[in-house]
Amino acid sequence: MKIIRIPGVAVILFLLALMLPGCMTAQKGGTSSVSDKGTRASYYDFDDILIPSELSLDKKNSFVFTAGRSKVGILLFSGRVEPSSLAAFFQSNMQKDGWRLLNSFKYRQYLLIFLKEERTCGITITEKTFSTKAEVRVGLIEQGSPEIKGTQSR
Repeated sequence: MKIIRIPGVAVILFLLALMLPGCMTAQKGGTSSVSDKGTRASYYDFDDILIPSELSLDKKNSFVFTAGRSKVGILLFSGRVEPSSLAAFFQSNMQKDGWRLLNSFKYRQYLLIFLKEERTCGITITEKTFSTKAEVRVGLIEQGSPEIKGTQSR
């Protein structure tokens, strides 16, 4: 049996190549922040909706547009996170950003409905086979609609 010797420099380079991807951080499209539990997170197109760094934005299927002085639209994310912990993350951080939880549903999927001033935000969290999908929908509340308890009328 023939033993193949690998030079020491080659072994060191191989080990460095394995470690570097874990040390590098990718710049996401948003403004970075750290939530109270130490989770890295970013604000994307909506400066009052914090998204955990474990989620990646699906730019191809997302869209945002400006309506008056507000941004509205749909942002789609995916990542390997536990749906219940993701729902807890949104419930905690949305409240800190001035959103009020109106309704929440769970089990087959999570659906969280928030209100803030003249806007509403619906977050749907769905567990897939190898990842979790999160859909963040932000829209305007129609001015002529009946007043919702807890919101300010204009």
